[in-house]
Amino acid sequence: MSRKFRFGLFLILCMPLAGECWDSFRLPNTTRPTHYDLLIETGIHAGVLDYNGTVKISIKILETTNQIVLHSTRSTLIDVDLKNDNELPIPIWKHEFDNEKDFLVITTVNELDKGASVQLEISFTNSIDRTDQSGFYRTSYSNEEGVVKNAGVTQFQACEARSSFPCYDEPGIKTTFDVRITCGLDYHARSNADISAVTIISKEKKLVTFKRTPPMQTYLLAFLVSDFSVERDFANATKKITVQSMVRASQTSKLSYSVDASIKLINELQSYFDHPFEMNKIDSVGIRDADFAAGAMENWGLVTYRESLFLATESSSNTVKRDVASTIAHEFAHQFFGNLMAPSWWSYLWLNEGFATLYEYYLTDRTHPELLTKDRFPAVALQTALNADGSATVRPMTHYVETVPEIDRLFDRIAYDKSGSVLRMLQYALGESTFVKGLQYYIKENQNSVVEPRNLYKSLQKAVDEDNVLPESASISDILDSWSRQPGAPVVTVVRSDDNNYVLFKQARYFSVAQPTENEQTWWIPIFSSSGEDEKTPAFWIPQSQREMNVSLQLQSDDPLVINPTRTGYYRVNYDQQNWDLIVETIDSNASYFSPTTVAMLIDDSMNLAHAGYLEHNTSFLIMDQLRKNSDYLPWKAAHQNILLLEKMLATELNAKDLLRRYVLQLTENLLEIYGLEERKGENVNDHDIRLIAIDLTCRMGQTTCTEHAEDKLRILQPRAGLFSIRSDTQQRWYCNGLRAARQVQWDIFKQSLQSEQDSVGRQYLLDSLACVRDRAVLGHVLDYLTGSSSSNQEILRFLGTAAEQGAIGLDLALDYLSSQHDEFDNQLDTRRGVEKLLVKLADSIVDRTRAKHFLQLVRLYLGATEFEKILATKLDEQIQWKETNAELVRDTLERFIL
Repeated sequence: MSRKFRFGLFLILCMPLAGECWDSFRLPNTTRPTHYDLLIETGIHAGVLDYNGTVKISIKILETTNQIVLHSTRSTLIDVDLKNDNELPIPIWKHEFDNEKDFLVITTVNELDKGASVQLEISFTNSIDRTDQSGFYRTSYSNEEGVVKNAGVTQFQACEARSSFPCYDEPGIKTTFDVRITCGLDYHARSNADISAVTIISKEKKLVTFKRTPPMQTYLLAFLVSDFSVERDFANATKKITVQSMVRASQTSKLSYSVDASIKLINELQSYFDHPFEMNKIDSVGIRDADFAAGAMENWGLVTYRESLFLATESSSNTVKRDVASTIAHEFAHQFFGNLMAPSWWSYLWLNEGFATLYEYYLTDRTHPELLTKDRFPAVALQTALNADGSATVRPMTHYVETVPEIDRLFDRIAYDKSGSVLRMLQYALGESTFVKGLQYYIKENQNSVVEPRNLYKSLQKAVDEDNVLPESASISDILDSWSRQPGAPVVTVVRSDDNNYVLFKQARYFSVAQPTENEQTWWIPIFSSSGEDEKTPAFWIPQSQREMNVSLQLQSDDPLVINPTRTGYYRVNYDQQNWDLIVETIDSNASYFSPTTVAMLIDDSMNLAHAGYLEHNTSFLIMDQLRKNSDYLPWKAAHQNILLLEKMLATELNAKDLLRRYVLQLTENLLEIYGLEERKGENVNDHDIRLIAIDLTCRMGQTTCTEHAEDKLRILQPRAGLFSIRSDTQQRWYCNGLRAARQVQWDIFKQSLQSEQDSVGRQYLLDSLACVRDRAVLGHVLDYLTGSSSSNQEILRFLGTAAEQGAIGLDLALDYLSSQHDEFDNQLDTRRGVEKLLVKLADSIVDRTRAKHFLQLVRLYLGATEFEKILATKLDEQIQWKETNAELVRDTLERFIL
């Protein structure tokens, strides 16, 4: 009954259907839905995984036509009827499918007149027994008696509503829904809106009827059929809102934190944006990690999460609490940005994910200041975005695509981290009060409608004009278009004049690997300077029309000039050598002269600029070397990512790799002593996280204190006959490093623990630890266990990706596994998205030409010779070129820095 994904080249052919032909994967704009009435009949409570459905769609005819074209996949159609607005039948000639485009084409005997209203009714059957964790699908768990319980949950973003019921499945089409669901008496059903009625229909089943939703797009429609436990409270900032958290019964004790965080965040959102939440309730549901491919999903009024990003207790670490609170903040921000205001097409995904990324940090900081989320943005989201944006193949924020695989690939670092970073830069460039005022206009003027960037620009410009915060020559549309419509990010080069009275600013696109031709891109760039009155307010702007700009700053000859000191601007900064020398001298003489954020920025920019050929490596290592006397989290966070990059790139250069190991051991000599081997009561979240960095780097590089402690942790397990569990990320780091160094691994102990572990976080800790093993046989045992047990595709793919990140043994395991399993791929790993994510992760780990050739053969085998394959090939070329250009330079520099 179901149509499985096939990994082949999409051939854009003209296949006439009833005299029509579509060159586009977009629905023809001849009809439009105005309302859905959807009935889903389930037997999940009794173990029945097939379901019946009926969808009635009220449709407006926009252009005279004899065809109604909508989306449908996987469903088996039982009956298709069409009526006019007088309830009289309209004869249908035939209905058929265009499987390439997921179109259901209904052809009528006579033409449908423009302006007419019709009602399409389709009865169908489908199943939740699918393994791709998309559409309406099954999640299962064992209760305390060991009985397997099934539940049905939805994941419709981006294009999977069509796989559960026939519909117009495009983001720019918003309309209302009436939903009814049947389920067992001991189960409950949830959907986006409140329940309006429950009717007992038999001794075993009931019908749950929901209130009408606001106008919304199909990818936000959601339903849950389960016996999950519920914890409830109320938010009251603007209006009374029922706040509920739900999860399988064994995890009920971990719901209170999410309820409390949800109340705080929904109250803060309504207050911050001066707008009430549209719904009267918001439900949040935790799904086992193994059964949920996404991190979380913002379904309007019914948000779903991985349990590991949703469950916490008061005794949980601040890291766990931060992950939960910030994930809820991200999804709740979507209730405004994406739900209340829908993008007209996926090209503008950044209007959803950019704001959600920004506010997962900033709103959490307002409701949970102890978690220090706002200060982490530059070292996490912005640094990640800049690294991704250095590639020649990267896409712009606004990027038009049509096919489902292309749409799925839009959910990347550009949509999230870059878009959030650009919006954050604008927030500081305009000032928060003006920025938020503009967003309040944006919400009020566009609520319950479809938006494009121009709608955002108009509202922000209104606030800018009122507050007069931009140069006369600048407009919001010009500024944001310069960042959203072209790929990459700039490097701003700063050159001081000999008399220090003037500074020359030059802008150009930054590439992580030198390009054969010069790039002419420019941006509107706000320059934040340490020499200004407020380093978070732009000192001036470089217009997009100017590649160079002379500015009078009146500097003292011995004062270092630092641009973008708090990393509010989304760009890298390079200096003339004299200024770099002043920066190094200043840090060397006064370690606290610059803030931790500034030091982190200097480390990351200088290392990346050196690798890209803009700067000598000696200068970048002089800045990195200051970590010998610095134990702040943010500089070490920046350094950690750069050290791991160096380790990966030098993996096949044994001499350089050993020099790096010796150097890092010197840098980290006192770090574990400062922060301790184990968690300390009352420590803040940054102290906890820098300990994880210390454990990772010191053990990875072979420091005796670290490796012995890790081996002791592992040795305790050897004589134990019972089971064990991992309940914190600190424990996980110790087990990972113990297993990495172990000569022999007692696989049976870990296997027994995996078989019994029901906690999503604990199970993932176990698998992530086992991925650290450097014994191919043991890794093979883990993989055999996962593929031979009831483990989900999600777990298998994640384990392979994590193992590949740990080194060559895991990388080869993943490559060999994909090579051997292709013929049975549909049966074992029926998820295109998951495979593409794994392939991207594997590409990140390859820096030699032999593996690159093998990898690209796999990509063609699974995905065909697509544009995506070309992008991955270019990425591999960039990484190999990086190594060939920098390995010797880094090695020679390291020799000078080892004491």
